[in-house]
Amino acid sequence: MTKQATESAGDCEQQTMRLSAWAQLIEECHAMMAFAFRKGLQVPEGTVVMLHQLEWTDKNAAGARDLARVHNRLAELVSPAKPETIWLMAEESHKGSWLLFLGRVKLIRKMMLVAITSLIALIALSLSSYINNENMVASMFDMEGTRLLYVQAILLAAAAIGASFSALFKANTYVTAGCYDPKYESSYWVRFVVGLIAGIILTQLIPIDLQAVADATAAQNRNTEVSQAALRITMALVGGFSANLVYKILDRVVETVQSFIAPPASPAPDNNLQAQAMHTRMQSLEQLNSVSLAVMAIQQKLASDPSITAEQMQLMLSELVRALNAHQHTEQ
Repeated sequence: MTKQATESAGDCEQQTMRLSAWAQLIEECHAMMAFAFRKGLQVPEGTVVMLHQLEWTDKNAAGARDLARVHNRLAELVSPAKPETIWLMAEESHKGSWLLFLGRVKLIRKMMLVAITSLIALIALSLSSYINNENMVASMFDMEGTRLLYVQAILLAAAAIGASFSALFKANTYVTAGCYDPKYESSYWVRFVVGLIAGIILTQLIPIDLQAVADATAAQNRNTEVSQAALRITMALVGGFSANLVYKILDRVVETVQSFIAPPASPAPDNNLQAQAMHTRMQSLEQLNSVSLAVMAIQQKLASDPSITAEQMQLMLSELVRALNAHQHTEQ
């Protein structure tokens, strides 16, 4: 009895999964059809009728074939937008969340809230007396306590603004095109965290002469005083926006240090053997080519002058052997 109950429970679970997959495809078809109508696309009447009939037909092989045909037609019609993206945005619109004005994709709404929070934190921290030109220029190893906490917090806020701006800009391009894939949501958050780390690395761990940067900027814009504190916050924002830039800087530093430590790589023995074998093969081909040319010259002389004597023939062969020996001595 227990075995039969287990088998029946497994069959019911598989049937539920099949029904949910069927319902999911039906919902995606409805979302794509509504999307196509809103965009002014010409949806074939037969596709609309077939989709309406599929809601009342049994889940058999014929129905599955028709459902696949309808789904494929609609997916081709709304391309390059993806069915899952269209269905996801339709579901978010049906929920009617009060945050819907921030976007119909959950990632966009979360990232917008992070960006707004970071912007508010940057403004609020800048009101503190700890945030001044002296503290912002100082290294994190020269400060302690509350002063260090405020400086690091405002740098993190600036890096968060840059990282969230980069993620929002990239994600919005996919959402606008209808190609956003929810499975890549974690990659945006990874990029955001990497941006925070890059902002701190660029402003605190990589030695940059802010005074020289400020002087160069002031030289280009005369009668303009450049704040070093603003430069450091800008560097944090740039580090958050382009973590790849910080990665390239660190990679270049590693290559430079490695060039001083590691000896130059010597060619592998196998490569030397292959080069020698190739050189020997080329010499053999050149020698064979020269012999062929000499023999052809002798044949042409015999064809043009049949009265050549045996002594003349012997002389030509001796010259050929002498030329071959000289060629071998030259190669050695």
